[in-house]
Amino acid sequence: MTDRKSHSLLFASRRAGFTLIELLVVVAIIALLVALLTPSLSSIPAHGRDVVCQKNLKELAGLLTLGENDSGVLPSANSWFSYITRHRAGALMLCPDDNNDEDFENTQPNDMSDLYIVQNCNQFSNIQDVLDRGHSLEDRQIVVNPPGIAGDHGWNPPDPKAGQTLICIDDDAAIMVTGGDSTTIESINPPGDGGRCGSEHWVCLDDGSSNWRSELTAVLKSVRNSKTSAMDTNDPRVVMRLTGRNYADIIEEPYLVGSQRASYGMSTAVNGEAPRPAQLMLVEYHTSIVRLKGNFTDIDESLRPRHFGRANYVSTDGSVSSKTAEELELELNSSQGMGIWGP
Repeated sequence: MTDRKSHSLLFASRRAGFTLIELLVVVAIIALLVALLTPSLSSIPAHGRDVVCQKNLKELAGLLTLGENDSGVLPSANSWFSYITRHRAGALMLCPDDNNDEDFENTQPNDMSDLYIVQNCNQFSNIQDVLDRGHSLEDRQIVVNPPGIAGDHGWNPPDPKAGQTLICIDDDAAIMVTGGDSTTIESINPPGDGGRCGSEHWVCLDDGSSNWRSELTAVLKSVRNSKTSAMDTNDPRVVMRLTGRNYADIIEEPYLVGSQRASYGMSTAVNGEAPRPAQLMLVEYHTSIVRLKGNFTDIDESLRPRHFGRANYVSTDGSVSSKTAEELELELNSSQGMGIWGP
């Protein structure tokens, strides 16, 4: 009897444990579950950043539409960034993914030393140097706050309390430089008959390339004696054309100095006075301006499809969506009014 009991106890104790095969099966099942769940868990933060990005675009569109209600027109691609900044909503212009983008964080702002007043397509006067000296060494007509501004020259004097400085090219053209939280350059209407000078005046950006002066000279000569604006040159180094006698009807938007820390760019195809419904307005982009003239935009270099290979965008009707670079390029090259990109 004792032998039977001991045998039963021994058998029961053996059955209470796991065999090696059973343990291996359990481990394999756990590993499989972990492998299946890990991608889902790791994508949760990415989904969260995607949601915040789309929310930013939605709110930005609402603010820009508010600007349309106030003035009757949407802010332009050149001025939407400064418009949002003035409304103290700059945080909306940064996608959460850019917080961890080392290249984005290390982008150095352009200062005034990168900007030049260009006369006759080939006379380059550095704006910062002009501000420091009070005049240009390259062009004797360019002076800062000249005596008799309101009298002999007829310009409205700047307001020093507002951080304003007037740079005049005789009485033919001028820019108002306004400092503060951000620095802006504005082309000023010439007094009287719009100036008597036959020269053309531009503000251009030194992009650091070795031949930038000769390249810009060629660009400006190609549009000489025409009513071409800076935007129409399709060269981002041409910042603005200064209003003058021969092109008094060209009024460029103020230029915001600095690397415009925006995760989104506004399409230049948007008609501020009559925006087309469902037209792409803001898209995830490397710069704050998407220069669209004909089929001209830099999708390969500047589009930023951060979220699962897709770029978020908001349309003029406030709807938010996303597309791959290939889908956006197909829209750009489509024959039906360039799809969402078209005017």
